[in-house]
Amino acid sequence: MTTTIKPGIQAPQPQVQLRTQNQAAGSAASTQGASTVRPSDDSVKITDSAKALDAASRGDGIDSKRVDEIRSKLADGTYKPDSQAIASKFLAMEGQIGGKA
Repeated sequence: MTTTIKPGIQAPQPQVQLRTQNQAAGSAASTQGASTVRPSDDSVKITDSAKALDAASRGDGIDSKRVDEIRSKLADGTYKPDSQAIASKFLAMEGQIGGKA
């Protein structure tokens, strides 16, 4: 089945009906407002990359003196970036993203 969505027109949403294991218990729980919570053994593992992104978003490890120095050089027109160093960093990053690190 193919659905074409045109701008400004929303596709109809299908009706969803919740099912319970025991219909009588389900209707009793809905009338009482109670719900059953089952313990879960789900877990979440934060990768090193995610931890690094979190630290970067908080500003941890940023050398503010170096940032100010580069900003002043940019404003003066005296900043000369090292193109070889930039290229090698991009290649290293590409290797990490592609899984070749």
